[in-house]
Amino acid sequence: MPLSLAPTADDSRTNAAFEELMWALSRPGGIRTLPTGGLEMIGESLLDRECSFCVLDDLDIQQAVARTGARAVSLGDADYIFSKIDTGEKVAALSGMRLGTLAYPDDAATLFAPARLGAGQELRLTGPGIKTSVTIAIDGVAPSFWQMRERAIRYPLGFDVYLVDGDRVIGIPRSTTVEVL
Repeated sequence: MPLSLAPTADDSRTNAAFEELMWALSRPGGIRTLPTGGLEMIGESLLDRECSFCVLDDLDIQQAVARTGARAVSLGDADYIFSKIDTGEKVAALSGMRLGTLAYPDDAATLFAPARLGAGQELRLTGPGIKTSVTIAIDGVAPSFWQMRERAIRYPLGFDVYLVDGDRVIGIPRSTTVEVL
């Protein structure tokens, strides 16, 4: 029986999710739709045996991301962090995440956080990938998160964040300026 190199349904789904995540960061503030919902789909699409992750809070994705073969590590060692950011305490707990170095800015962590898109606090985004500005509304993100992000980011150092609402996702790269309205 010949070996088939055709992609499986799982391959197609994770590839489509990866593409949506890529577009979310390249067009900050635009809502992208994943093939299936949530943080589990993101973990399945991005994580593999060469990645590390940290799941904070009571997010019910620990087993799903562990199935990828990625290593569960402490916050300061994680490539990918999955955490709620809806309280000041949860935001403060993220202070030890990797921001990269001047020699290796890509050694920064990427944060994935649940949020409600289209309602709540309005934010104005400007920067690369945005023609003039984009205004978005986000609920479920503590106001202190935007302050912490502003203090942490010294481009090219910083972190990228994805806000996830079911199968919808917004990417905010470290190169994007966020103004709380």
